[in-house]
Amino acid sequence: MTATLTAVLFYIKNSLMPVRFAVRSLGWTEIAEEDLTAEKSSRAVNRAIIDLAGGVTMDNVSKWGDGRELIMELDDQDLTLIDPDTMNVVHSEKIHQIRVWGVGRDNGRDFAYVARDRTSRRFMCHVFRCDTPARTIANTLRDICKRLMLQRRPNVLHSLDTHSSVGAERRLTRESSLPTPIEEPKKLIRCHFLGVTQVPRATGIDILNDAVDRLVNQVRPERWILADVSIAPSTITINEVGGGQIAQCRVRYLSFLGIGSDVKHCAFIMHTSSDNFMCYVFHVEPSAGAMAKTIEAACKLRYQKVLDAHTAKSSAAASAIANGKGWGDSLREAFGSMRERLSTSSSRQSLSKV
Repeated sequence: MTATLTAVLFYIKNSLMPVRFAVRSLGWTEIAEEDLTAEKSSRAVNRAIIDLAGGVTMDNVSKWGDGRELIMELDDQDLTLIDPDTMNVVHSEKIHQIRVWGVGRDNGRDFAYVARDRTSRRFMCHVFRCDTPARTIANTLRDICKRLMLQRRPNVLHSLDTHSSVGAERRLTRESSLPTPIEEPKKLIRCHFLGVTQVPRATGIDILNDAVDRLVNQVRPERWILADVSIAPSTITINEVGGGQIAQCRVRYLSFLGIGSDVKHCAFIMHTSSDNFMCYVFHVEPSAGAMAKTIEAACKLRYQKVLDAHTAKSSAAASAIANGKGWGDSLREAFGSMRERLSTSSSRQSLSKV
C-alpha cells in the first residue's frame, strides 16, 4: 500500500516514470455506445462491474492472463497489462482511446475502463480486482489525461491548418477528459401523478395554475397514479409504483416550477424538442413544498454544473447572473407565491378554529 502511494506521488512529479499496480482480470463485457453518455455511463460501468465481479456472467468469460495476477502499468501513452512471471505484455490500450473509467460502488477494489475493441469495433468494459484501492488507479488515470490535454493543447493551437492535429485534440478532449463516473445524488418522493397537459407558454404561475386546475377537474382521484419521483441534478424520473417508467424529464429543459392554488399540488413545465410546452402535475401529501424544494435544488445543481463545465466563461456568466434574472430569481418568484399561500392557508385555519 505504502509503496503504491509512493509510486503515485513520484509519478506526479516525474511523468516519464510509469506506475504499476497488481490486478486480476475479471473479464470484459460489451457496453452499448448510447450508454456512454454523461448521464448513463456511471450506471452502465457499475452494472458491468457488478455482473463480472459478482459472478453473474462468470461462465465462459475470457480473462486477461486467465484470471491470474497481472501488473497494470500506466504511463503517458498506454495502459499495459504485463505477466509478472515472464514480463511479457498481455494486453495494451492507448490512453487516449479509453472512453470512460470507474470504481465499483460495492467493492472499492474493483476498477473498470471502457475502450473500443480493435477487432469488433464495439465498446468493451474491462473489469479488474485490485490489490490496492481502485480509486488510486482511477485518480492516476485522471491525472494522466489532464496532463496530456495541457501538453497537447498548445500544439493544436499553433497548427490549426493541420487537420490531423485538430482531430487529435477533439478526440482527446472528448474521450480523455471524462471524469471518474460517480452516481448522481438523488431523492425519491412518493406521490400521485395526475398527468401531463400542454400549455401555451414556458413560464408563468397563471399558466401553471390553469394546467393544474384543468387536470384536477378532468382526472378523478381514483385514476391518479401512485408514483415514485426520482429527482437528480440531470433528470426527473417518474415511475409507477409496482410498474414501469412513466416519463423521464431532463432538468436542463425545465422552464418553470411552482405550487398550485392547493399547496398539495406541485407542477413543472418542460420545453420539448418539438417546441411545445408540457406541464407535469403531482399531488403530494401532506404538502408539495418538499417536492418543489427538491426540484429547485436539482435545478441549482444543474446550473452550477453548466458553470463549472465552462470555466473560461465563468466570470462572464457570473456577471450576467448578478445583473440579470436567472434560475434562482424565477424559482424564488414561484416559491414566494407558495409561501404566501401557505401563510394564507394557516391564517384561514386559525380563523376557522376561532
